[in-house]
Amino acid sequence: MARPRPRGPALGLVLLAGCAGAAPSPSPSRPPEPQLAQLGSRPAPIKPRGRLEDVAAARVFDEQGNASTCVPPQAPQRAACPALPVSSPFLDQCRLAGFQVRQCGCEARCGGNVAALNRHYDADGRLEECAPARDDCTPPQAGAAFQDACTERGYRLDVCGCAWLCSGDFKRLP
Repeated sequence: MARPRPRGPALGLVLLAGCAGAAPSPSPSRPPEPQLAQLGSRPAPIKPRGRLEDVAAARVFDEQGNASTCVPPQAPQRAACPALPVSSPFLDQCRLAGFQVRQCGCEARCGGNVAALNRHYDADGRLEECAPARDDCTPPQAGAAFQDACTERGYRLDVCGCAWLCSGDFKRLP
């Protein structure tokens, strides 16, 4: 007569008991790991950086594109600061460009340089501000050499006013 096979939790216990006695063999090419009890002391824990330290180390920009580090406001100073405006052209540009608005001291700063977003270069490499595209004209075709030089450097061509401009300095060597 055949014995019935164990089912359910009994099968798991049989399998677990069969594996419990096997100890991993040490690798001949690697020395065994030292035990903490043998060392006599525990290693010092790694202290993770806090959020305030991350904010203090972050690079932020003002309306003119000047970079600085963010100094978070202290509790007494924060109470003396005027409330940050909910909306302003600078803050709106910052948010629309996908950057964070941060309070650094009593000032509003942007996590990215929105002043650089309007800086474009013409086919001769001259710096120009990118005006909004006009509906009343069609920009003339940009030269192939200008298009290639702009896109090969990783920039894009944008219609600014009624002309094609490159979003970066394509003449500067990397």
